[in-house]
Amino acid sequence: MADTWTLAQWPAAERVDALRHAIDRTHLPWDLDVDRDADPRAAATVTERTLDGLRLVDCTTTACSGRRGRAEIGRTPEEHLGVLMVLDGHEHVEQDGRRVVLRAGRSLLWSSTRPIRFAVPGALRKRTLLVPRSRLATRAGEHLTVLDGPANRLLVEHLGAVAGLGDLTGPTAAAAATAALELLSAALPDDAPDGAERLRWERVRDHIEEHLTDPDLRPQAVAAAHAVSLRALYQLFERRGETVSGYIRRRRLARARAELGRSGPGTTIAEIAHRWGFADQAAFGRAFRRQYGCPPSAVRGS
Repeated sequence: MADTWTLAQWPAAERVDALRHAIDRTHLPWDLDVDRDADPRAAATVTERTLDGLRLVDCTTTACSGRRGRAEIGRTPEEHLGVLMVLDGHEHVEQDGRRVVLRAGRSLLWSSTRPIRFAVPGALRKRTLLVPRSRLATRAGEHLTVLDGPANRLLVEHLGAVAGLGDLTGPTAAAAATAALELLSAALPDDAPDGAERLRWERVRDHIEEHLTDPDLRPQAVAAAHAVSLRALYQLFERRGETVSGYIRRRRLARARAELGRSGPGTTIAEIAHRWGFADQAAFGRAFRRQYGCPPSAVRGS
């Protein structure tokens, strides 16, 4: 189903804030800066379509910039891959020290779990496909990746056709999503980690997710559960820009934050902290503030 938001719906004085809200809602949380001296009519529309759990978002915008830091990543409970396609204009994107100027004809794959920033110097039309990580078997795309070649061109053409068809529902939407996922998998570069490493990572990741409530979940326990050395485990995470302990802490905080948002006054913050492996409320509060920039009490019931 397609949902279109137009800037003309809003009074001129409210359009910048309205654009921020629209981008935040459709493109995952972003800290957006809009050039207030630019022509506000250039930021015309945002159209979001859902395809069997995938999101396809078309956007036109004027000069602006944005970033996803700890706070925005923390407000994104599910890991996503974004496929950015510029239709007209160009966009600067930076993630993990790599900078790309994206123009029409190529696509850019980015991860929702890594800090990222962009800058749009002028009028831009773009299309973004947001894919839950769980929908792709490969672990490729954890770092900024330019997509090119025949499979990418087919993916761009396929999504352009989908955008031109209006509302798709039921089996038709599911078929369109399946085709998009297959084309995206084919467009990924061949320098992704080999099959054995991908399988090892997926098993370790799933093990951590299943044992987040265990206070004894530490690197030594994870390594022992998978019959690998600590050094090998550390290297597995280092290749993904992570540390074992940092990854465990981030996932525990994300699960605790989600529970806080659902909880009522009958459940204390200390109980939630303890359930997700934190020894005491004070340590939990400090970690929570570092990750999300606010105390745990600020998100209760939000």
